[in-house]
Amino acid sequence: MTGPAGRFLDVAGERVHVIERGSGPPVLLVHGFPSNATAFAGLMPLVEDRFRLVAVDMVGFGQSTRRIRRPLDGESYADRLVALLDALELERPHLVGLSWGGSVAQRLAARYPQRIDRLVLLASVSAARRLPLSDANLVGLALAIRFPALGRAAVRRFIIRTSGDATLATDALVRGYVEPLRITGTLAALRRFVRDTAATPPIDLSRIRAPTLVVVPLADRVVPPEAGAEIAVLIPDARYVALPGIGHAVQFEARQRVAGLIREFLG
Repeated sequence: MTGPAGRFLDVAGERVHVIERGSGPPVLLVHGFPSNATAFAGLMPLVEDRFRLVAVDMVGFGQSTRRIRRPLDGESYADRLVALLDALELERPHLVGLSWGGSVAQRLAARYPQRIDRLVLLASVSAARRLPLSDANLVGLALAIRFPALGRAAVRRFIIRTSGDATLATDALVRGYVEPLRITGTLAALRRFVRDTAATPPIDLSRIRAPTLVVVPLADRVVPPEAGAEIAVLIPDARYVALPGIGHAVQFEARQRVAGLIREFLG
């Protein structure tokens, strides 16, 4: 996976981009805010020999549509994912949610328990709490949209710093993060996302019945590690794995470890 390459589906009237790799039991990968399916670029090659991976660009992000037909709150995103499963003819896949994507995954698991098998949460936001977003969270993105060279430089530094592997920060991977921000309507979609998502009410995580793995990086400066520990307590019988010294970009910083956990838990 080296950048925006995949296919588009019409999902309930919205154009959704997915990247598919591998074969085996299906796994839906849900990225965080404000990224896209490119976030899984370092992880997918390590597990695609065991699973059929589907990384989705959520509506408003990546290559997916900016012509938004429904709200951008957490519940609507969960509904979109169920519609995507229908479009892909996936009856009961595993589900992996990263950061904000983890909160959407929790909502899906709570509302549609019959639609997923196992749940993996990586550096996840908690759906049991409101997400404190505001337009202040969009300042850096607005700069990247206006000055894409600065955005590419920032993403390259981020990937190298978090992964410790300069070879991972390819031009294609960097473009996969930055170029979608230049799609017409992106900033307006992000502003709507911030408004709708901040207003999304919390849910009761005890409703989740799927076997769940909660991976918590203890050096996370974006999502407090205490939030991850709380998720593991609130979801019945969840397995909690702490990663000392690892920050929020766990899929880059500890990709070998995360890949091993996924292979073990889903395999």
